Amino acid sequence: MIFSRIVLVLILIVGLSCIALPGAGAANPVVSLSPSSGPIGTKVTVSVCNMTPGFTVLVGNITFNGDSWNTQDIKVDSSGCMCATSLIVPVAPIGPNGVVVTDGNITATGIFTITQPNITVSPTSGYKGQTIAVTGSGWLTHSFVTLTFEGNRIGTVKPDSAGSFTTEFVVPLTAKQSNVIGASDTLGNVGPAATFTLKPPGMTLNPLSGYSGTLVQVTGFGFEPYSGVENLRISSTAIPAPGLITNHMGIFTTTFEAPSLPGGGYIVTATVNGITIDACFTIIEGDVWGEVGDEYATPIETALSSISDYLIRVWCYHKGEWRMYDPDDPLGSNLTGLVNGRAYWVKVSNACGLIYRNLQEGWNNIGW
Repeated sequence: MIFSRIVLVLILIVGLSCIALPGAGAANPVVSLSPSSGPIGTKVTVSVCNMTPGFTVLVGNITFNGDSWNTQDIKVDSSGCMCATSLIVPVAPIGPNGVVVTDGNITATGIFTITQPNITVSPTSGYKGQTIAVTGSGWLTHSFVTLTFEGNRIGTVKPDSAGSFTTEFVVPLTAKQSNVIGASDTLGNVGPAATFTLKPPGMTLNPLSGYSGTLVQVTGFGFEPYSGVENLRISSTAIPAPGLITNHMGIFTTTFEAPSLPGGGYIVTATVNGITIDACFTIIEGDVWGEVGDEYATPIETALSSISDYLIRVWCYHKGEWRMYDPDDPLGSNLTGLVNGRAYWVKVSNACGLIYRNLQEGWNNIGW
C-alpha cells in the first residue's frame, strides 16, 4: 500500500513537470532592435525569441519608455520567437530608453538610444543683413526642418539621404546683440540652439594712406538702417557729405579728398545714432618739384587715378618750363606730380569727373 502511494506521487510530479509552461528554464529573452539608436521618428524593427510558443503579445504589451508602443497584437510562433514588427520611435527623452515586451508569461527588455540632430552656424557673429550658412546633421530624410531666428521662422529645409542639409539666410534687421537660432522637425526632434552675435559697428577706409588730394572711400557698417551720419571729419576738418544716411542694411559709404596737411596719421570719425566710430588715415609727404618753399606734390598716378581710363595727356607750364605726363609712356614723362595752386592742361577721351571737377572730352584747363 505504501509502495503504491509512492509510485502515485512520483507519477504526479512527473506529470506536473510535463505540463509546465514552455519557456521556463530557457535562456532569458532579449529584445532585438534594429537600429538600436536614432532620432525621434526612426523606424525600428523589433524582434525577440525565447518567448512562450503560441502566445500573443497583445496591444500595448510592447512599451517604449513606459508608454504603450504596439497598436496591434503580435503572434509568438512555435519556436518561441515573436514575429518581427516595425515601429516608429515616439517622442521621448534624448538618451537610453527602455523597451519592454511581454506575452503575459515571459518579459523581455532592450534599450533604444534617442539621438539629437544637430545644427551649426557660420559665421557665429556678424552684422544685420549679412548672409549666414546653417548646416544640419543627424536629421531624418523624411522630415522637414524648420529654422527660427529669435523664435521667428526663417526657413524650412528637407534633409538629404544622409540626414544632412545646408541652407542660407539673411540676418534680420530686427536682430539683437545676442540671437538664438533654433531647429525642429515635423517628427518632434529639436536640435541644440545656436547663437549669432552682432559685432559692434565699424568703419573702413580705402586706401588707408595716400598723398594730399587722394580720394578716400569711407564705409561704415553695423548701424541701424536709415539713420543719418553726423560729424564726418578727418582730424578737425569736416568732410562734406550732406544727406548721408545708412541704407537698409545699416551701411553708409562716401568719398573725400585727403586735405593738405603735414605728413602723419589722422583720425577719421563719424557718428550715427549717438555711436561714434573712427579709423586712421595716413597722409604721405610728396616729392618736391620746384624751389624750396613750393607745395608738396601729389604723385600724378594717384591724383588722376579716378580718370585713368580716359586720360590721354597732361601738360603744365611753371617758371618758364613745360612738363608733360603721358600715361602710355610714364618713363618718358617729366611731370610726376600735381601741386596745389598750379594750373594744368588735361586731355581726356570722354567726359568724366575728377574729384569735384567736371571734365569735358578733349582739353581741359584746371587748377589743382
